[in-house]
Amino acid sequence: MKKLNSNSPLNVFILMIIIVLSIWTISFFLLKDNCDRGTFGDMFGAVNAIFSGLAFAGLIFTILLQKEELELQRIELTETRQEFITQNNTLKKQRFENTFFNMIELHHKIVEGIDSSERRFVGGNNYQIVAIKGRDVFEKEYYNFISKLKHNEETGTFKDRNEIYLENYKSVQTDFGHYFRNVYRIIKLVDTTDFYSNEIVDEKKVDEQLFLEKYKYTSILRSQLSDYETLWLFYNCLTKNGLENFKPLIERYCIFKNIPKDKFFKPEDGNEYKKTAFEKTIPSA
Repeated sequence: MKKLNSNSPLNVFILMIIIVLSIWTISFFLLKDNCDRGTFGDMFGAVNAIFSGLAFAGLIFTILLQKEELELQRIELTETRQEFITQNNTLKKQRFENTFFNMIELHHKIVEGIDSSERRFVGGNNYQIVAIKGRDVFEKEYYNFISKLKHNEETGTFKDRNEIYLENYKSVQTDFGHYFRNVYRIIKLVDTTDFYSNEIVDEKKVDEQLFLEKYKYTSILRSQLSDYETLWLFYNCLTKNGLENFKPLIERYCIFKNIPKDKFFKPEDGNEYKKTAFEKTIPSA
């Protein structure tokens, strides 16, 4: 920024004093008679008025220069503050992304660590115990849950769907409980992080950009989920396990956008979620 020379008005003022003192000295030593001095002084009456006006103008000029300099300083401070905010936001986003992608990596490790087994008929009276790992466990356990729901209807007991889910969940709680908690924490991390744009003044645009930023990261998470993982999430969040805290996040960020609805136990089960769980909708301001 170009700095102003605030000493210029002072130099002019000093020069004016020197000129006035010089004229006074000349009149005192060269004009011995008081009458002559008076006549000489009267000649410079207009000059005195000019000097007085110049002094006042110099004062006004000094004030204007100081005002301009203060304004430039204010602008410089504003720019410095904005630069600091931008740097802070960048660092904050970097810290978030480091945590977010570490949690995504943990998600895959949790899935890989899930295992189960089942007995398969191989002919005659022979059965074989087959190990099942990772995402295949979600598929196996999901159809186990669906078969129990069908059996419930066929036998006429008509137990509550969520009750059957929770009974089935107990058998996989050790692995699936860890899985659900981590997925919830990832979405919660995104939801509570402030990706605020300081360049946008309009409040509605800020809200839209904030949602789109969060939606971008939840979409990354959604892309990591298999069909049967999302189906498990679907029924889990309709029970006490996720109804209060998890389900609203699912609905806010369209986590079930790609869920295979044809694999629902009943087509109307989807009606228990808001449409935003399946369709991207930017919240209104």
